[in-house]
Amino acid sequence: MLKVEGISVAHGIIETIHNVGFRVEEGELVALLGANGAGKSTVLMTLSGLLLPKSGSIHFLGRPITDAPASDRFASGLIQVPEGGEIFPYMTVKENLFMGAACRPEAWEAKTDALERIYEVFPALKTRADYQARLLSGGERQMLVLGRGLMSHPRLLMIDEPSLGLAPIVLLEIYRTMAVMREEGVTILLSEQNVQQALRIASRGYVLENGRITLEGRTEELMESEHIKRAYLGL
Repeated sequence: MLKVEGISVAHGIIETIHNVGFRVEEGELVALLGANGAGKSTVLMTLSGLLLPKSGSIHFLGRPITDAPASDRFASGLIQVPEGGEIFPYMTVKENLFMGAACRPEAWEAKTDALERIYEVFPALKTRADYQARLLSGGERQMLVLGRGLMSHPRLLMIDEPSLGLAPIVLLEIYRTMAVMREEGVTILLSEQNVQQALRIASRGYVLENGRITLEGRTEELMESEHIKRAYLGL
């Protein structure tokens, strides 16, 4: 579904992503792992079209999108849930969710059924459907941005640092939901510094360090890696 080959990205004259390549197959949950500052968000923004690579190529659904505008990528179903739980604070929870469907005709046509499914997955959002989004807790905001991403009817959902700033009990609920999404066939690229949680639900992973892929493999292989144990799991 997604094939990234040798992309390098620069901020001004400073190159921050160096010759990065990976793939995501349909139905997979693939984790892009690494510490804060490793370059994970930069990679996702490059895939979304918010940044352009200085070299390399990106193919989505078999088509080259390396130079495609962000709006075209969104229209084709490449959807990003940004880091930090960005919301429309003075719109209601329901209105925020509908915004996820507003720019894709097929998603807008199915918005009523999709909304009911989101409420099944996140009952707290149904309870607070008519609240202004600014009144939600941090965990509820993360549920809202995930729900908004799902409302867009994604072909591939890119989720950036969903555990950021969440209490442990809320974090477990968010990861439970992502596991359900994976089981229902949603293809996910997960950017995460919480390596232990990510590897529990991912099928494969890539480790990004200082803008380079330093390790890759299936979940069970990465869990047994001495580097992963020392650097990320405290073992």
